Amino acid sequence: MTKNERAVLELQLIEMRKRLLHEVDSAEDALREDVVKPGQPSSLPTHPADADVEGLDGQVAISLNEESLLEQVEAAIERLQAGTYGVCQQCGHKVGMERLQAVPYAAHCIACARSEHVAIEKPVTGEPRRRW
Repeated sequence: MTKNERAVLELQLIEMRKRLLHEVDSAEDALREDVVKPGQPSSLPTHPADADVEGLDGQVAISLNEESLLEQVEAAIERLQAGTYGVCQQCGHKVGMERLQAVPYAAHCIACARSEHVAIEKPVTGEPRRRW
């Protein structure tokens, strides 16, 4: 990996971290708004089936997903600083440049990611999520 390629990937990771930090904060704020202090009337559903209708489960799932992605991005930044970025965490081989360009926070080469022991990382996109 050239210095220029490394700098571009590092910039992408930093931008991803910035965006994910904002999204995690926003998701947490939205969840806090839905939670009411004891003694206050609650707008939260009282039956578990109603929670899904109100979208609370979806908000929690989005928040957890964003936090997981943030952890992966921060781990990649730590690998950059430690000099181990681009090296598969499982087999020690180089992670292909095409893979790093598609998934800059990838911790595994494609062969290891495809193995049954490691889940393939999903790319983070800057596109807004659609609610169905």
